[in-house]
Amino acid sequence: MAPPGDGLLADAFSVFVSAANRLERSYTQLHDEVAQLRAQLEERNRALASSLAENARMKILHGQILDALPCGVAVVDAERKEIVLLNPEARKLLGISDQDARWNHLPVSLLTMIDSGPSQAWRQGDESQIAVNEGGGDRWLRICCTSISANTNAAVSPTLILTIRDTTSQKQADEQREASRQMMALAEISTLLAHEIRNPLGSLELFASLLAADSDLSDQSRKWTQHLQAGVRSLSATVNNVLRFHSPGSAQLMPLNLRELLLNGIEFVRPLAQQAGIAISLEETMGSIKVLADAGAMQQLFLNLAHNAFRHTPSGGTFHVRARLASGAAGRSVVVEFSDTGSGIGAEDLPHIFEAGFSTKRQSTGLGLAVCQRIVAQHHGVLTAASKLGEGSTFHLELPVL
Repeated sequence: MAPPGDGLLADAFSVFVSAANRLERSYTQLHDEVAQLRAQLEERNRALASSLAENARMKILHGQILDALPCGVAVVDAERKEIVLLNPEARKLLGISDQDARWNHLPVSLLTMIDSGPSQAWRQGDESQIAVNEGGGDRWLRICCTSISANTNAAVSPTLILTIRDTTSQKQADEQREASRQMMALAEISTLLAHEIRNPLGSLELFASLLAADSDLSDQSRKWTQHLQAGVRSLSATVNNVLRFHSPGSAQLMPLNLRELLLNGIEFVRPLAQQAGIAISLEETMGSIKVLADAGAMQQLFLNLAHNAFRHTPSGGTFHVRARLASGAAGRSVVVEFSDTGSGIGAEDLPHIFEAGFSTKRQSTGLGLAVCQRIVAQHHGVLTAASKLGEGSTFHLELPVL
């Protein structure tokens, strides 16, 4: 029979072995769990690294998108008066070249818009138009303002996103359309008035001619009649220029004797020359040369050129008309030169004298020479000018000969 102590020892050893086995199993289970957690942690670290790389890639992509946008984007903190972000287009539109852009670098008009408060420019999606002054004039910008707020229930955030577009060309186009509309309305009114004036003006011209032909007139009355004729014909030139410029129509060309046209033109403008104290003369050796012409249009051409010369020639000067035949590759033509001893035309003004509305005299409508150019084009001719300040002017008219 075994001693009693041996049974207790065996039981204790058995308990120890059982506890050791449990401890080993727990350790094995813990080791497996740690390995599983390590694998999960490594997986999450890889996912985090991938997410950070994706965030960095997206940040670069967003920066590239902002830089490539055709409109300007600016992010500003109105409360701290700081510029958070400006893309290259925003720098260009706002005229900011310094990379270290500061609040006071922004245009005054934009700062005024931002400082106007939440009730105005800070409203979500609000748009404003401002002018940025440049060396060559104003640049017009349209700015859409959007506030950034993490809490939708909070007051409007002072951090603003400004989307900036250059609308200068659109503004100029709108102004040009408005100017064209006004010009068209003015042209319609001018044409209507000219039509209304022309009929009574023709009657005045007829009565003035009848008075001038009266042999019983005294010298004083004849002088007054000449002044009346000059005033009526000057006014007639203005009215006809308006009608021909705004309602040009087509010239009624027919074979006409050029010498007779020139003589009639001289007689028609003689009262104007006498009133201005200018001598007028004709030098020609053409005989019965004929050209295809509209008599009324040619008279208007002669009147405009003479009237232009009289305005720039002091009393005592001369207006000389010379006509001669010329030959060229296109055949025979006639050249008529209208010369004056006036003040001449500056080199900077000479290229513009045939433009409608251009004039160096306030009392001129600036239509006379433009109408001359149109009349000459209708007659398949060429009209040019040569002049120097202080040396008078010469207009060269060339027409084809029949």
